[in-house]
Amino acid sequence: MTVFSGKSVALSWHIVVHDRRRLLLWLCGIAFSVLIMFMELGFYNGLNDSQAVLPTLLRADLVVLDHERTNLLKNDRFNQLRLGMAQAAPEVAEVIPFYEGFTTLRNPQSRQIRKIYVLAFPPGSQALKVPGLAALEPLLLAPSTVVYDSRSRYIFGRVDSGMVVELETGLRHQVVGTVALGPNFGFDGYLLMSGGTWKALGNSDNVSLGLIRLRPGSSVADVQRRLRAQLPPDVVLLTPAQLWRREVEFTTRATPSGVIFGTGLAIGLVIGVVICYQILFQAIWQNLPQYATLKAMGFTNRHLVWVVMQQALILSALGFLPGLAAGGLLYALIELRTSIIMDLTLGRASLIFSLTVLMCCLAGLLAVGKATRAAPADLY
Repeated sequence: MTVFSGKSVALSWHIVVHDRRRLLLWLCGIAFSVLIMFMELGFYNGLNDSQAVLPTLLRADLVVLDHERTNLLKNDRFNQLRLGMAQAAPEVAEVIPFYEGFTTLRNPQSRQIRKIYVLAFPPGSQALKVPGLAALEPLLLAPSTVVYDSRSRYIFGRVDSGMVVELETGLRHQVVGTVALGPNFGFDGYLLMSGGTWKALGNSDNVSLGLIRLRPGSSVADVQRRLRAQLPPDVVLLTPAQLWRREVEFTTRATPSGVIFGTGLAIGLVIGVVICYQILFQAIWQNLPQYATLKAMGFTNRHLVWVVMQQALILSALGFLPGLAAGGLLYALIELRTSIIMDLTLGRASLIFSLTVLMCCLAGLLAVGKATRAAPADLY
């Protein structure tokens, strides 16, 4: 009999499934480990997806921002004159000033005042790639009009299109429509408005971002290199993709949340190895006479190792499925309650499945020594 024969697989399968009650307990243990890894990965990616969503929405080839703005949670602004310098480049088609900052919004029902984040830009510029926003931008030309983020957290109350809401110092603004953006770990929701409405709230002309759009056929890399040499060192110039990568690197390396969730994923893997080791060791111990019989029949240690590793692979596949189902359910519930992005993509599920297989195989290698040391004397 070869190591990879069908009889070998059948033996491993029989060892795993012959006691259904014990199998259920085993699968619960492995599924629990899988769920831990799913949740830690979900929070880790939710942090990145939510914090770094703005660069993915910017309709621009290049983005200008203040050199001290190391991440998008900060809001260092720069002088609009820098945008005029960028506009002078022959490859630049247009430069759009983009404003960010906080204002207050009074809950229409409870009358409580909460801080809400503002994104402001010239109406008609299509600065953001947000579904439904282009049709609402002409309405923002009227003074004191805003678009509300319908996925903002419940602390702002129910805000619908056509309502009048109070912002800072009791100023009344009409909600001309809603779009779906969603909050992150730093902001509870968004208001979108024109640059003129933003300045009417008492804000300065300094801008948060400059969105540069190039003429067709221009090389983004070449223009970026030349503009970097021409602009003063108090601003930096990035593509939206570079800005997204920089934000992800900041949240994963420099913030406590990124470190915590990354460490939690590793801890979940270790917990799974320990649980799976206990399961496989128990399975080997309970079937020790059978392993001794196989050795007495002439089966090699290599074959016994493969039998145990097959059990690990079977358990990883069976335990992953309930963990996947529970993870998907919790992702949906958390996103519903918090509006934090919790996407369960094929790539992320594949990563957890790979970690599950690795977890069970490591546990199998740790536990297999008992099977290889089985002797015919263990029959008695």
